[in-house]
Amino acid sequence: MPLIGAVAALTTGLSMAADSAPRIVLDRPPAEFQKPYHPEHDATTDVNPPPFVWVPVKGQKKYAVQLARDERFSGDSVRTFRDVPWSVLVLTEPLPGGLWWWRYGVPMSGGKIAWSKARRFTVSDSAQVFPAPDVGQLISKVSEQRPRLFVPRNKRQGYRGRAASDLASTVESLRRACDKHVGEALVPEPERVQGKGAMRGKHYRSIFVKTRPPMDLMEQCGLLYLLSGQEKYGLEAKRRILHFFGWDPNGSTSYKANDEPAMWVMMRGSRAYDWTYDLFTPDERRRVEASMRIRAKQFYDHLRGRQFESNPYASHSNRTLGFLGEAALSFAREWPEAAEWLRYVTQVYWGIFPAWGADDGGWQEGPGYWNAYMSFALHFVSALKEISGHNIAAKPFFRNTPYYCIYTNPPYAGHSPFGDGQSGRPGKGRGNLMYWFSTLNRDPYVRMYADAQKSGPGNNILGVVLRDDTLRAKPWSELPQARAFPGVGLVAMHAALGDAQEDVYMLLRSSPYGGISHGHANQNAFVVEAFGEPLAIASGHYPWYGSPHHDNWTRQTKASCSITIDGGIGQRARLRSANGRITQFATGHAFDLAVGDATPAYQGNLKRFVRKVVHVRPGVFVVFDDVAAPKPSTFEWWLHGVEEMKIDPNEQRAVAGRRHARMNVRWLSPAGLAFRQTGAFDPPPEREEANWRKQWHLTASTKAKLPATTFLTVLWPWKDKAPDGQAVRDLSGQGFSACEVVLDGARNLLAFRTDDHEQGIFRLGDIETDAASVAVRFDAAGTPTHYLVEAAETLKIGSKILLDSCEPRTTSAALKN
Repeated sequence: MPLIGAVAALTTGLSMAADSAPRIVLDRPPAEFQKPYHPEHDATTDVNPPPFVWVPVKGQKKYAVQLARDERFSGDSVRTFRDVPWSVLVLTEPLPGGLWWWRYGVPMSGGKIAWSKARRFTVSDSAQVFPAPDVGQLISKVSEQRPRLFVPRNKRQGYRGRAASDLASTVESLRRACDKHVGEALVPEPERVQGKGAMRGKHYRSIFVKTRPPMDLMEQCGLLYLLSGQEKYGLEAKRRILHFFGWDPNGSTSYKANDEPAMWVMMRGSRAYDWTYDLFTPDERRRVEASMRIRAKQFYDHLRGRQFESNPYASHSNRTLGFLGEAALSFAREWPEAAEWLRYVTQVYWGIFPAWGADDGGWQEGPGYWNAYMSFALHFVSALKEISGHNIAAKPFFRNTPYYCIYTNPPYAGHSPFGDGQSGRPGKGRGNLMYWFSTLNRDPYVRMYADAQKSGPGNNILGVVLRDDTLRAKPWSELPQARAFPGVGLVAMHAALGDAQEDVYMLLRSSPYGGISHGHANQNAFVVEAFGEPLAIASGHYPWYGSPHHDNWTRQTKASCSITIDGGIGQRARLRSANGRITQFATGHAFDLAVGDATPAYQGNLKRFVRKVVHVRPGVFVVFDDVAAPKPSTFEWWLHGVEEMKIDPNEQRAVAGRRHARMNVRWLSPAGLAFRQTGAFDPPPEREEANWRKQWHLTASTKAKLPATTFLTVLWPWKDKAPDGQAVRDLSGQGFSACEVVLDGARNLLAFRTDDHEQGIFRLGDIETDAASVAVRFDAAGTPTHYLVEAAETLKIGSKILLDSCEPRTTSAALKN
């Protein structure tokens, strides 16, 4: 882009246009479902160039963006980018490091520009260089011949040569899958979706259940032809392409009428057509491509119509983006508009993707949807990389997101929280996906997931082009045993990550997204798995999206290990402002800490809900809950399991179990809890869809209505020998809840303040501190060896001063000898 001199700003902040033009509002605060300004003022960017993102101006179709080294936008450093067609801009070249200013503007009459306020940012010298591709250069690299997607024509013979060697099992698997269906009758064009509410959702689901499998075979047969050259399979793929693209693209399967078959036919068809192109006559090509062109334009019109670049918080749109990208790559040589589509897709992928996570790699919608949407995304990622060399997988999110899977849904997980489809274990497809990630980013820890599942790369196109058996896995014992994903409000704390027989782990969720999309109203919820079995679970099933059970149980707070009041009043579902956040995280050799604040999730029904979890290593979890309501209420502490729990109400104990694994749960406070357990759902899952597994639901409730209370609960998983009944003692005192946990001969003291943190130092035995929370480990001789503090300036044990800081610190550390 050219460098030009400064352009004088007409206004900043709230601005109005001259010459009787419509009023223009700049610097509008982002709405609930809009991306915020980026880089925000005074940010330091870790990616160079940073994406520039702003809130769209109503009615504007063109923007300008200006960068400079000074706030006045003067001198030779000024860079101005005009005719930006959407509210995101990622440069195709990196910026020099150091301090910068940026602003966006809208064109006015006479060539003037109305500018926003200026925002200052710093490009770190260590920032990852990650410019967006130049689309003109990218298109020049697209082959004039087909195939183009994944396996270009000049590499096709090489892959066919491998069909008798390392790809032999893939070819044979594809052949078995295809042979059973060659020549079969194909599903007719479906009717329009009927009904309202839950019944509409059920009919919608029934259509894609019928149309997806034969479309899947369209791609499988095309891939088998690509790898084997056997015309039989290419002709079968062609038969299916002609059939499905013979459906009216503006009819019952248009994007507006039914986005599922609209997306699926393009996803499978774009690839299959590219691979079998040489089998079509010119007239057949004309007919197929005319339908594809209409469908691809529908994708683009949908994304631009909802201003996806600013409001990407719609689940299906996030996969539409990649499908549009594949179509644009496939037809970049033939369709002039494909350049605009490709520019849009790459700007969004580089600038704001994904909607449901941040650079830390977490995912809002749960492992099931993560698996599906990462698979969709990596197809575009891989197709683009093969053509242009640009690797989107090097983006911080894509580098980190496999660790979301490792930490929150390891191969031995008994279920897959938190999000729709959470009741199932991770399948082999999870291993295939992790294999692809490991190849793209050369990450041996990610490869370990696929090795543990013995999944290999799979038998689809990514399993072919990303197959690399030279990468050797590394064990997860080398990784930190706890990890936070604050962007989606998740913390995972493991005792032996990667060891299916010995690992004990807890996940705590308190998401800034709340319960939107495929997430649930389960802020400050936890799950516990131990020794390969689920012991405290996220309950409920997923018959179909919006079914009565899904809406009124699975999505609700009562379905999670969280807290409700007054007979099940919980968090507001499907509202982003009804959210939570992880406010503290620390990890160390003896203790991990996670703190979640879910107060906003209750939308006024609670004044406070802060949950603190201390992991006493290895494998004991102490949970402290501080809750308050605007009026006296009954507080209900929920625990869910896959088997009926044994309850001792007098001792305020329960035992949850599954096969060989058990977990003792002891509520140390408050006293006088009322216990209730049921094996029923309200409402039950829709039985005609599946034989759903029964689950059990326990509540420990305060008997009296109270304005506020605290819960102190110890969860102790075990398998061979139950923990000593005296291993846990309540040590609570004035202004704090406290307990002793004796584990493996070590004595652990933990305390959580219940008074005003500003009241200064409190004492527990030899411990003196002003911390909000504290934990100290003593060895068998009584010598302190490790400590954990939350928001502490001082910590003293006996005569030893361990912390004396002018600012509050949260840390987990070992004591020096």
